[in-house]
Amino acid sequence: MKIKNLVFILMLCGWFFVSTGCISLPSDFEQVPGATWQYPEQTRLGKFFEGYAPEDPELSGVYLLSDPRAAFHARFGFAGLAEKTLDLQYYLWKGDLTGRLLLYRALQAADRGVKVRILIDDIYHSGRDDIYAAIALHPGVDIRIYNPTGYRGIAKNISIVFHKRTLDHRMHNKIFLVDGVVAVLGGRNIGDDYFEIDPELNFRDIDVLTVGPAARDAGAAFDEYWNGPAAVPINVLVKESVPAAELDTLRQELESALNNIDTVPYTVPVTPDETIKVLEELAEDFVWAKAEIVVDSLERFHGRTESAFVKLANRLAQETEHDMVIQTAYLIPSRAGVARMEAMTERGVRIRILTNSLESNNHISVHSHYMKWRKPMLKAGIELYELRPDPEMLDYFKEQNSRIADSHAGLHTKAFVVDGRFSMIGSYNMDPRSRIWNSEIGLLVDSKEFASRVLDVMEEDFDPVNSYRVSLRSGHKLTWSAKESDGSQNWNHDPGSSRGLRFLLRIMSWIPFGKEL
Repeated sequence: MKIKNLVFILMLCGWFFVSTGCISLPSDFEQVPGATWQYPEQTRLGKFFEGYAPEDPELSGVYLLSDPRAAFHARFGFAGLAEKTLDLQYYLWKGDLTGRLLLYRALQAADRGVKVRILIDDIYHSGRDDIYAAIALHPGVDIRIYNPTGYRGIAKNISIVFHKRTLDHRMHNKIFLVDGVVAVLGGRNIGDDYFEIDPELNFRDIDVLTVGPAARDAGAAFDEYWNGPAAVPINVLVKESVPAAELDTLRQELESALNNIDTVPYTVPVTPDETIKVLEELAEDFVWAKAEIVVDSLERFHGRTESAFVKLANRLAQETEHDMVIQTAYLIPSRAGVARMEAMTERGVRIRILTNSLESNNHISVHSHYMKWRKPMLKAGIELYELRPDPEMLDYFKEQNSRIADSHAGLHTKAFVVDGRFSMIGSYNMDPRSRIWNSEIGLLVDSKEFASRVLDVMEEDFDPVNSYRVSLRSGHKLTWSAKESDGSQNWNHDPGSSRGLRFLLRIMSWIPFGKEL
């Protein structure tokens, strides 16, 4: 092929992708304002929790959801108790078993007259517009897509490249809010791998269930994003009208998931009475404490404010006196962040961080840039750990469920505890994507009792049967240590890695896309 012909073809392809990427959304679409239910005391859930609330109206009830089974119970059960509003905000909602079960639960709520609002980020939802458009045919369901591309076809990803400045901003928030009464916040998206039933990968993660002022503030955070200009109704994106029969077809498909609920390898409360019975057990174990919703303002994406979590980190860096324990699925710190932590360790603060190992990380591109920071962090006095893909703590679930017998573990938790008092559980990772691009949300709890419960879970993760301890030997060589059944073992490179993979990671680490991770 002649050079000029090749150049012409490349120019033509470029023009095609640019032109398709530039397909814009209508700017005059109707967006009816919405709000979560403002009278929670009038609902069954509201009345239930009133019986457990302390006299101090400023205290929120919090309950740790570290067990993936309890995390699914909470979402499935609470959705079945909804009477007024069901507000669901997620970065990722998969179409697998748990995804279908929870979507059907939302549809059941709408059938009862509950106002259902679902806000989904657009980045991982290619090809699902028709599903959302079908369920939105229900008069009780509204679905909006956050910051969508104008082009919905095969050139969607190319569109993101050409409109990076606006489309790089993603909504990573995760809220499951029922009747404005009870909210589930944390790291989990909706999918089998977050609830311990995926045959290949199951995440270690933490959520927090909260009622009281924190739940109301979670509702305000949801409303801010729901009513924001980037929340586009699904009918604006789906150009052709959806036949009414599509809702019936979708309902039948989702009902089949409900018929297969026994596939979930643990008992799920289905009826409202079953859920209340479970709640009665949980409510006795609630901690009532001061709790604060930390959420990025929409103003951040107009260049007018920085990450709410960076502000919090700066504040806590000055206030921490003894220790800070951190778990983050993805760890790519900034120079300023490492310097801040080094200043903390120099004044006697102990900092421990757990993140994914190469084997447990579901994004090797992230690992390729994380590994450049291991030595600087260790030299700064930080104690560094990486989750093993075969942790002993996964054995229990494998014994209970043959479906996941061959699966491996991954860390998805985003949490920290400061001085055994302040606990943060949310969606924020210590990486550039959370610092720069994503919106995030979390719950900061001021309670030694609750912090103790979070630390109990974290300590299990740090145990040498569940994670590798990364250290420096001779001041410049990395070593990994862990505990095997026949004693301790050490590695001089990423455990489980081949020479070829390590070479690939090194090449990837040179590619300057670290700020995108």
